[in-house]
Amino acid sequence: MYYNTNDESGEDLRESWTKTANQDELILQFFIDNPNQLFTPDDIQHMCEVCDRHWPITSIRRGISTLTKAGNLTKTSNLRKGKYGKKTHTWKLATQVRTDINDTDTPESGGFGF
Repeated sequence: MYYNTNDESGEDLRESWTKTANQDELILQFFIDNPNQLFTPDDIQHMCEVCDRHWPITSIRRGISTLTKAGNLTKTSNLRKGKYGKKTHTWKLATQVRTDINDTDTPESGGFGF
């Protein structure tokens, strides 16, 4: 989900939404490919960089948050030392994964006021 905090509209908004949808899909795919593993946002950012996707940590955290709210990921109580030495929560794949994570509030559905 794209949070339109910059009041984008038209093609700019459509492009931003598409980009975040792709980020969410890739993040979810990492969890699907490793269903028994716990990941921190830093872990996911590293995996994205290996796939030549250099996204800011804030985008990774937004994606994890969106996927958690959708019920696809579960935040655990397991903490791990992050990139800067601070303890960071881990997430895991939920037991039931939704496949329609980006089917609502799309430009095509009129959810963004086009």
